[in-house]
This record gives sequence, C-alpha cells and structure tokens, in this order.
Amino acid sequence: MKFWWPIGLIVFCSTAYQVGVKEISTGIHPLAALVLTYLSASLTSFVLYFLLAPRGENRKKEIFSWNSAALGLGLSIVGIELGNIFMYRAGWTVQTAFILSNSLIVAVLMIVGAAFYKEKLKLRQMAGVVLTLAGIACIVWK
Repeated sequence: MKFWWPIGLIVFCSTAYQVGVKEISTGIHPLAALVLTYLSASLTSFVLYFLLAPRGENRKKEIFSWNSAALGLGLSIVGIELGNIFMYRAGWTVQTAFILSNSLIVAVLMIVGAAFYKEKLKLRQMAGVVLTLAGIACIVWK
C-alpha cells in the first residue's frame, strides 16, 4: 500500500486537474483562474504542512526559506497551467492533448535524465518512445 498510494493519488488528482482545466478554458480569464487556483493550492498546502510536518521542525523558518528549486518549480507550474488552459481554448480534446503532451514530456525527460543525471538510456526504452510516438501519430492525425 505504501508503494502504490502515491500513484493512485496522482491518477485521481491528474484526472480532476484535466477536467478542471478543461472547464476553466471556456470560463474566466486564464490568469484570474490561476490566481484563484493558487490561492486555494497555497491554503491547502499551508494547512497540510502544519498538520503533517514533523514535530519539532522550525515551521516558520522552513516556510520563509528561499529555495531556488522551489521557486523554479512554481514558475514551471504556472507555465504548465497556462499552456493547458490555452491548449483547451485552442480546441484540443482532453484525451488527445493529454496523451500527446505527456508522451512528449516522457521523451524529453528520458533525454534530460541521460544527459544531466547520468541515467542509463536502454535500446528498449528508445524503442518504446518510438512506438509511443507512432501511436500518438495515429491518435492525433485525422
């Protein structure tokens, strides 16, 4: 259970995320939607941090410490959110957009992992990427 629950959480929340972004794409201005999104995400994170942080941890120090990776992650998340909203506004369907974007992300991350983190890139993995991209071509092209 300890091994699999994070995957279940990701699948559930990613599904809810895609439905939410699809709904936002036809509603209010994208940046206004992101302000509301991040206010709720910040409040949720703040409450969970104070409920789940280990006892004795200096919470105030942790909250106000500057971490360049966390700041970069925040910028990346805003880019992902805006890209998804505008993707749906451009007319992409949920199933096609998700498959295409996530498959391309996997391909790029395989290259990043090999180039920057010295992860081994096996021939089988490269063949899988080629097969995946061929499958995506079948799905995306009408």
